[in-house]
Amino acid sequence: MEYAKLNVEDRDKTPFLENLALYFIIGVMFLLPIFFIPSLSIPFSFTKSILIFVSILVAFFLFLISRLKRGQVALPTNAIALVAWGLPLAYLISAIFSGNSAVSYLGQGFEIDTFGFIAIMVLMLSLVPLLLKTRELIFRIHIALLLSLVLLAIFQGLRLIFGADFLSFGIFTSSTANLLGKWNDLGIFLGLTSVLSLITLEGLPLNKLSKIILYVILAISLVFLSAVNFLPVWIIVGLFALGLFVYGLSKGKFKTPVKNNKTFKDKPETSKAFIPSLIILIVSIVFIAGGSTLSGYTSSFFKTSQIEARPSWQSTIDITKKTYNENFLFGSGPNTFMNQWALHKPQSINNTLFWNIDFSSGIGLVPTSFTTTGLWGGIAWIAFFVFFLYSGFRNLVVSAVEDRASYYLSLSMFLGSLYLWIFTVIYIPNVVIVTLAFLLTGMYIASLRYRSGAQIDKEINFAAYPRIGFISIMMLTVLIIISGVSLYMIGGQYASAILFQKSLVAANVNGDINAAEDSINSAINLGNNDAYYRFAAEIDLAKINQVLADQDRNIDERRAEFQSILASAISNVQGAIAINNNNYQNWSMLGRVYGSVVPLGVDGAYESARRSYEQAISLNPNNPALYLALARLELARDSNNIEEAKQFIGAALEKKNNYTEAIFLLSQLQIQEGNIESAITSVEAAVIIEPNNSVFFFQLGLLQSNVGDSQKAIAALERAIALNPQYSNARYFLGLNYFQTGEKEKAVEHFTYVSDLNPDNEEVKAILESIIAGDDPFAGGGKTGTLPIGGE
Repeated sequence: MEYAKLNVEDRDKTPFLENLALYFIIGVMFLLPIFFIPSLSIPFSFTKSILIFVSILVAFFLFLISRLKRGQVALPTNAIALVAWGLPLAYLISAIFSGNSAVSYLGQGFEIDTFGFIAIMVLMLSLVPLLLKTRELIFRIHIALLLSLVLLAIFQGLRLIFGADFLSFGIFTSSTANLLGKWNDLGIFLGLTSVLSLITLEGLPLNKLSKIILYVILAISLVFLSAVNFLPVWIIVGLFALGLFVYGLSKGKFKTPVKNNKTFKDKPETSKAFIPSLIILIVSIVFIAGGSTLSGYTSSFFKTSQIEARPSWQSTIDITKKTYNENFLFGSGPNTFMNQWALHKPQSINNTLFWNIDFSSGIGLVPTSFTTTGLWGGIAWIAFFVFFLYSGFRNLVVSAVEDRASYYLSLSMFLGSLYLWIFTVIYIPNVVIVTLAFLLTGMYIASLRYRSGAQIDKEINFAAYPRIGFISIMMLTVLIIISGVSLYMIGGQYASAILFQKSLVAANVNGDINAAEDSINSAINLGNNDAYYRFAAEIDLAKINQVLADQDRNIDERRAEFQSILASAISNVQGAIAINNNNYQNWSMLGRVYGSVVPLGVDGAYESARRSYEQAISLNPNNPALYLALARLELARDSNNIEEAKQFIGAALEKKNNYTEAIFLLSQLQIQEGNIESAITSVEAAVIIEPNNSVFFFQLGLLQSNVGDSQKAIAALERAIALNPQYSNARYFLGLNYFQTGEKEKAVEHFTYVSDLNPDNEEVKAILESIIAGDDPFAGGGKTGTLPIGGE
C-alpha cells in the first residue's frame, strides 16, 4: 500500500545507529505475531518474549551508543511516558519486599506479570517516540502490522481449509493452534486490524488501490473473527465501530485537507465514509445477539472449539482483598497470583471442572497486578490510564484539527492502543497483544509531535553543560552495561527453558529417562527455577522405581544406587523450596518423595512426608488431593491404618463431595473391612459422578458379582466394556456371570474375546474349552475374586 511522503523532518539527518535501532522495533512489529521455531523443545511463548527482549535491548543499546557519539542525551518529556515508569518501579518495590525475587524479577519464561517484562515494555514505550522522527516511519510500522496480518491469515486459513494436520510443524496439533498464541488472542489481534482499517478508510481519502487492499484486509479480519467468535472482541469492536460512526458524523473531524498531499485524493468522500463502520457494527450486533447458538454454528462450520477458564471478577476481587489483609501496600509480589489463588481460592471451585487448576492470573492482566503488586501497583496503573485517556481527550476531542494526516496518525494510534488496553483489564492477553499495546502507545506519543508542535522529548548537549554532560555520560555508560548484562541473563534463562522443554519431551514423549535427566540438570545449572527442581525430583522417583524393579542386580549395588537417587530427589525438592517456599507444589512434591519410600521402612520417611503434606495444606487448604495423599500415606505406613485413612478421605470429601478418587479409595477400604454393601454404595456414587470411567463400572460389577447379584453385575460389566472394548478383566468376569446365569453362548463369546486379546493365558483357554465341552470350569473353585489378566 502506498502512503504519502509527508515532509516533517529530513530523515537523512537521523544518525545511522538510531535508524538501525528503529528498524529493530519495526522488525518486532512485523515478526512478533508470526514468529515461532518449529520444535517441541522450544517454548513457544518464551520464544516470542525473547524476541521482544533482545530486539528492544539491542535497539536501546544502539540508541545509547549513538547518543554517546553525538554528545547528546535525549529524555522523554511527555507525561504518559514519565508516568509509565511508575509501573516498573511499583513492580520492583513489590518484588523486593515480597521476598519472591526469583519468581518476580524474570519468572520462569519472562511472564507478563514480572518486573523484567514490564520494564522492557515501558522502555520500548519511551524509546519509540525518541526514534520516530517522521510520520512516514509511523506509516511503515502500520504497513508492517498489516503485512504480518496477511501472512498470519494465509497460514491460519490454509489450516482451517485443509485441517489441523496441515502445516502443523509438529507443534500446532489442534485446529485452534496458531502462530500468534491462544485462539482468543488471535481474535483480539484481528479485532485490532479491523479497528485500524476502519480508521484508515474513514480518516484518509485513499486512492483506489489502497482502498481495495484495506477492504480485503477488513473482510479477512471479519472472516477470522467469525471463526474465533470471542464475544468480548465483538462487543469492543462493535463499540468502536459505533463510536467512529457517530463521532465522524457529528464532528466531521476528517474534513480538513491533507497538507503536502501527493497520493491521497483531495476530495473527501464523506457521504460514503461511514459505511464500513456501519457494516462492522451490524455484523457485531448479529454475533452478539446470536450468542451460543451462532457460536455453536461457527464452531461446527470452521471445526474449531476450545475451553479457556479464568477466575471470575468476584473471585479475583476476593483474592485481592485477602491478599491486601496480609500486605496491602506491595501485594504478594509480581508473578505470584498462583500462590494467592491456592491459599485463598473459594471452596465452591471444587465443584467445577477446574477444581485442580492452579490459575496463574485473575480475570485480567491489570486486576492481577492489583493483587500481586498491591496498592502501589494499582495506583501506578490507574495513573497511567488517567494520563493516557486525558491526553487522548485533550488532543483528539478538544483541540482543533490542523491537517487530516496528523489527526489520523494520533487517532489511529490512540484508539488502537485503547482497544488493546481494554483487553488487559478484562482478559489475560499474551505477550504479543501486551507488546502491541505498549508499542502503539509509544507511537501515539510520537504522533503528538505533529499535533500543534507538541514537545515530547528534550535533548541536552554535553558540551553546553559540562557537569550535566559528565553525569549523563556516566549514566549512559551504566545503562549500556546494564543492557549487556540483561541480554546475558535473559539468554541464560531462555537456554534453560529450552533444556527444560527438551527434558519434558525426552521423558514424556520419548520415554528416555537418562536423556531427560541430563537435560534437566543442564537447565538447573543455567536457570534458577523451582519447576526445574521439581521435575528433576520426578525423574529421580522414576529411577527409584527402576532400581526397585530390577531383581537381577546385586542387592548391595541396588541399595547404594537407591540411597544415592533418594538423596538426589530430596536435594532437588529442597532446592525448589529454597527458591519458592510459598508454592504448595514444592511441599507436595517433597511429601511424594518421602512417601514413596515409606513402604520400605526408611527411618523418618513417614514423619517427613506428613510434615511436608501438612505444609502444602497450609498453603492450599481447599485442595482435596492433598488430604487424599495423606490418606494414602497412612495406608503406605500400615495397610491396617484404615480408620486414620478414612478420616483423611472424609476431609477430602468435605472439600469436594464428588471427588471420585476419594470415593473409590473409600470403597477399597470398605471391602478390606468386609463391608461389601457400603463399598457398593460408594462405587455407585462414583459412577454417577464419573459415568465414563470403565474402571469404576468394572469395580461395581466385581462387587455385585461377589454378593451374588449376577444381573446387576452383568449390567455394570457391559457398561465397562462398552467404554473400553479391550478391557480383558471386565470381559472375563462378564463371561463368568453369563455362565452363572446359564447364558453359555454369551459366556463363550466373551471368553473367546479375552483369549484372543491374551493368547498366552492358559487359564482362559482352559475355561473356554470346559464351557464348550459342557463342563463347569468353576466347579470346586467357586468364583474368583482376583484379577486373572495382568497389566490392567
